[in-house]
Amino acid sequence: MSQLVESIKILNGRCYNLALHEARLNRSRFEVFGISDKCHLMQYIQVPEAYSYGLVKCRVIYDSDIREITYSHYQIRKIQSVKIVETENLNYEYKWIDRSQLDELFNQRCDADEIIIVNNGLVTDGYYYNLVFEKEGHFFTPKSPLLHGIQRASLFNKGKIEILDILGSDIAVFDKVHYINALTPLGKIVVDIRN
Repeated sequence: MSQLVESIKILNGRCYNLALHEARLNRSRFEVFGISDKCHLMQYIQVPEAYSYGLVKCRVIYDSDIREITYSHYQIRKIQSVKIVETENLNYEYKWIDRSQLDELFNQRCDADEIIIVNNGLVTDGYYYNLVFEKEGHFFTPKSPLLHGIQRASLFNKGKIEILDILGSDIAVFDKVHYINALTPLGKIVVDIRN
């Protein structure tokens, strides 16, 4: 049976955006496995003393039930150069452990640090990240991401980003691209669009 994963940010012992992670986990369990009973993550997450400080990634592996929870200290990557990779009909609607299709795209980056995936002509995501494009102090995220990420949802709910259809040919009109995920907030990984 295929498994899914949630990667939860823990900073100095505190879990972030847990309600959004829980909602996605429960939606995925229902849509993929037909499980309608709700899973409450706080019943499972108990941060060990060794991970009660600093930035920590809590990785929850599940299918019809929670199968494994691990903790690891996390460092935000340095990304300076990006390659645009194009594909067609890629579907990563659920956060599967099996990322082989994304791995293939990431391996096309040559000497770049990261990628921007253009799927059927539309900008979607990076390898482990949702994207936020900046233009003159305004922030836009692609309307059609491969995965509706937790940080993306949180920023949208707070009115900090707008959702926009972005074609691959539109990338050059922006000033910068921000890479975000559950552990990487807006403004931590920023790449000038010329790179």
